[in-house]
Amino acid sequence: MRTAVEVVPKLGVKPGMPALRIGGVATYDRPLEHLRARDGRYGLVLCFALDAVALDRLGTELVRATHPDGAIWLVVWKKGLLREGASGWDEAQKAMLQTGWVDNKILSLGDEVYATRYVRRRRPGKREPPGGARRS
Repeated sequence: MRTAVEVVPKLGVKPGMPALRIGGVATYDRPLEHLRARDGRYGLVLCFALDAVALDRLGTELVRATHPDGAIWLVVWKKGLLREGASGWDEAQKAMLQTGWVDNKILSLGDEVYATRYVRRRRPGKREPPGGARRS
């Protein structure tokens, strides 16, 4: 697994942003330890889903704990290295997309695992009316 010093800057952590690490990889705690949630919602959530877990519940809880303008990084095993009982990227992707949040980045954390960044789906831009473009 890549070192925390190498990975944490790529997660998009900004000074003063409240962050939370979930899962058994404590090596990421020290670079994130100065970050605390003030309003009960975190600007960055880093979740290691490397064991058996109910992904639909996990996705819902991750969204609940994350600030609407924040990001969730969900770490899973790479294809071909999936451990017994653990969910793969496809299952994690399906569960997270059901929350209404979308993926926009993937980051390798080493030879065995990678993280997908999820953010809240944004409203259509001002130039695009809700529901897509319309023809006259």
